[in-house]
Amino acid sequence: MAEADAYSRGRKHWGLLDQPYLLLSLTSLFWAINTIVGRLSAGHIPPLTLACLRWGGAFVILLPFAALPLARDWPTIRKHIGTLALLAFSGFSAYNAITYYALQYTTAINGLLMQSSAPLFVALWSFLLLGERLTLRQAGGICVSLTGVLTIISQGSLAVLLAVGFNYGDPWFLIALLIYGYYMAAFRNRPPMHPVSFLAVGIGLGTLFLVPGMVWEIPEGKRSRSTPAIWQASSFSGYFHRRSAICFSIAASN
Repeated sequence: MAEADAYSRGRKHWGLLDQPYLLLSLTSLFWAINTIVGRLSAGHIPPLTLACLRWGGAFVILLPFAALPLARDWPTIRKHIGTLALLAFSGFSAYNAITYYALQYTTAINGLLMQSSAPLFVALWSFLLLGERLTLRQAGGICVSLTGVLTIISQGSLAVLLAVGFNYGDPWFLIALLIYGYYMAAFRNRPPMHPVSFLAVGIGLGTLFLVPGMVWEIPEGKRSRSTPAIWQASSFSGYFHRRSAICFSIAASN
């Protein structure tokens, strides 16, 4: 962690990427859009196939920009391949695959409600892995955030909030958030790498981990029943919002 933080302090200023609060806000927006599009894709594209194709497409787009940073960071990548593989599996493969599986059964509103609790899972893992405790200010910020999300979704009506039903997909969504919380806490101990290198390695390994699942879905009869609109929506979320959200998360954590 110390090496990564030193790397971050030594990097050049990147304009927008040096605005952490703005970046974190945009990250939340992009992840919310991804949840909605993930629900839209339910019943049209199998969850593992959707996650694999999105990450694979993002990797192809990112690779030309990551080639030079990857070459410079190759010794670090080889040295820390185990750590990078674990981060890729948890944050890029398992979290997204389980999220898309959950969205086959739950609603976008339920997903967004549960997603608003993500900081709690991050705080839990930060305590377990790093021994960090929430400060009063951080706890207050989480409470304000949760209250704001609940108010927006319920339109300020308690009756609307109480009418929200829970279903089979909701526990899976919580499991995905538990994995995401681990990833964000473990991310603090990432190897000292260029952010684009880290992103490329994570996406590349994450895609590889998802390939067996995508192949498994074919004989199971879980084939894509897609339309141009579905693919356009998925591409919009997967290639732009997903890459942007993670880039912003990395920059905001530096």
